[in-house]
Amino acid sequence: MYNLFAFRFIVISLLVSGATPSCAKQDANALWQGPSASSSPADTSYLFDNNWIRLENGRAGWQAAPGSATKIRVALFGETVLNDLNNDGNDDAVIFLTYQGGGSGTFFYLAAALQENGKYRGTNTIWLGDRIGPPAARVQNGLVIVEYLDRNQNEPMTVAPSLLQTRYFILVDSLLQEIKLAVDDAVYQGWLTIGHEVYSFQPCEKSALWLLGKPAALDASIAAYRKTMPGFPPYTPVFAILSGTTTIPPEEGFGAEYEQAFSVSQIVHIWPKGNCRSNWIRLDSPLPGANISSPVTIKGKARGIWFFEGDFPVILLDSQDNKIAESYATAHGEWMSEDFVEFEGVIPYSGALSGQRGFLLLKKDNPTGMEQFDDALRIPITFE
Repeated sequence: MYNLFAFRFIVISLLVSGATPSCAKQDANALWQGPSASSSPADTSYLFDNNWIRLENGRAGWQAAPGSATKIRVALFGETVLNDLNNDGNDDAVIFLTYQGGGSGTFFYLAAALQENGKYRGTNTIWLGDRIGPPAARVQNGLVIVEYLDRNQNEPMTVAPSLLQTRYFILVDSLLQEIKLAVDDAVYQGWLTIGHEVYSFQPCEKSALWLLGKPAALDASIAAYRKTMPGFPPYTPVFAILSGTTTIPPEEGFGAEYEQAFSVSQIVHIWPKGNCRSNWIRLDSPLPGANISSPVTIKGKARGIWFFEGDFPVILLDSQDNKIAESYATAHGEWMSEDFVEFEGVIPYSGALSGQRGFLLLKKDNPTGMEQFDDALRIPITFE
């Protein structure tokens, strides 16, 4: 017996009638089969509660009970967002699904389809709401951010949704999980640095903050950093996603040198290949914090807007932002595209720099010279 969605969809009494769901012209066993891989997210299976539903051309449907005029329908909704969710270099798919059970409700779900060897395999689904405003998703460094309009708790369904909701999700062991935030907490992405004299977190577009927090959250952040960075030089930054709040720094000790502190509530994710511009440019080599030697080979992917005439500047800086060397990275393929394009560049340098820290700067080529169109990716490195 399939009691699918019974706890949410009480209004659909036929669904829990005791009969196996079936669908005219569609085999029930095929509809409810286990996870299947397909060349498209529109033709794979997704887990609703304890049951897998396989889509065909983005849809699935079956009778609520044998002989019933009521039909259950599941369908893809809106645009599919492609981005890497599990740090394997493949673009996975983030999708929305609607579930309609013959009543007035339209239930929205979030799901993902993970790509491997050109095939997509669906994940679990997470319920978003009933008759909400059209949801939208974006992904950065493995973090899925979903926004939609909903109603206040006591408002009836006849009221148009007007309350903005923002929810966060990540992939853990091939399952989508929601990040639950404490009151007043926010999610930040940036550079985490741990060492004997430094516990710091530098959110994107902000100055470095001294890292504070409850012992469990702080200890978890330190442990995750050390697990991710074995063999790297001390104090090497790693890209991380944390939740928490900004606060005042301690009055004594190393933290007193910072203007503000960050009280961490939980470490959401560590993404060693991540960066603050990952929706525009992704660097495969060198990785953030890596030891480099001359000449440095630079490889990655960038959207076409990052190039001009197929190139963009790459610059090596010392720890004081003094320029050491400059070169160009070149697109491999057609660069006049909104998609990601592979690039490669080589930048030689000279000087007594062994053991010193510095930065690799990958600048968006801006032939206009207008500051509002400037952009750059800044990656920490160490000179061998």
